[in-house]
Amino acid sequence: MTEQAENGYGRPEDHPKAAEFAKLRAAIADEGVREHFPFRFLAANETFARLVDATAHRILSAIGALPTASGTSVPQAKQELSIPWRRTIPLHFLYEKLSDSGIFAREGGRYVPGTVPVPSFDDVAAELAAREPGAAVAVEILRTLIDEAKTFFAGEATGDEILFAPAQLPLWLKYFSNDNLLYSINNKVGAEALSRLVPAAGGPFEILEIGGGCGSGAEQVLRTLGSDVTRYRFTEVAETFARHGEKAAAAAASPTTTVESARIDMTLPWAAQGVEPGTFDAVYAVNCFHVAPDLDFVVAEAAKALKPGGAVVVSECVRPTKLARPIHAEIIFDFLDSFTDVITDPVKRPTHGFLTPAAWRATFEAAGLGDVTVLPDVDTIAEQYPDFVVGAVIARASTR
Repeated sequence: MTEQAENGYGRPEDHPKAAEFAKLRAAIADEGVREHFPFRFLAANETFARLVDATAHRILSAIGALPTASGTSVPQAKQELSIPWRRTIPLHFLYEKLSDSGIFAREGGRYVPGTVPVPSFDDVAAELAAREPGAAVAVEILRTLIDEAKTFFAGEATGDEILFAPAQLPLWLKYFSNDNLLYSINNKVGAEALSRLVPAAGGPFEILEIGGGCGSGAEQVLRTLGSDVTRYRFTEVAETFARHGEKAAAAAASPTTTVESARIDMTLPWAAQGVEPGTFDAVYAVNCFHVAPDLDFVVAEAAKALKPGGAVVVSECVRPTKLARPIHAEIIFDFLDSFTDVITDPVKRPTHGFLTPAAWRATFEAAGLGDVTVLPDVDTIAEQYPDFVVGAVIARASTR
């Protein structure tokens, strides 16, 4: 029986995007990375992308911002609906995402109805839950955005207040989990990248994880690398997440691995928080560094923590350099001020959110880190499959 059949997807050729999936897998030259992108993940990711389209349309409908035949623009919608200026970032994303999918079309600076039918939110949500039960938590988060759209765009509550209210925390514990294939892919690719840094002759291999959240990243690394990791320092600034993360790291570690934990705010000097310079073989972060208000500062602090020849590894959504397209995962995070309120730079960080390989390379090199590689080569793969946005960026310190 094939892997696809075992996972309930039938034959690969039965999926409407089977040809694209085949092109994607063929474009991933690295066999060790390719195995992390099975048909199961690609099908779930494609389903989630359609769910994001359905969500975007429902949100615009809820706030009365769907374009008419004569079209609308972001400034027009902002003015007519009295939307606070800070809310125009997610508003722009919603229009752009639907335009990219063909549900809307662009005519100059205006959006008009397109030719592609709007997916049914309930139907696609049911499909995602059936395909990948662990990813169904994303449905509930998107429902929250729809239900609270009027409140958010009226400026009555921030995205952080809506999405991270105490009642929502159980959802995030499920979302940032290795049971959620849509999220765990970053953990798997990150662990793959770290595995290639393990000293061939053995010896110490000490990792500092920044922004470890609920611990799924640490869990994946420690299970993948096992006794190759001699010391793992798990850090997280949010107390609620940190408690879960510490337990996950301790449970996953080899008996020979020393597991430590600390509360580290990456936006403040790390040495003052107990990170001694020059003490780690790898500084690791999963979907974390892109929210740093001052990314240059954070990367510089990471570089200081490395031993000679050490490496920084960030595993994130990576925006293809040549494709100025919205990434479907951004629909959630564009509602958060912590995601959008960052210092930008025309080369190192042209926009908020997820960075391109070129921006990561420029950022790391500015911090004195070289030999920057993206695993896999997102830009090359995106030429065959534009929706490919997963990668681990590795940057090495000098050996001297």
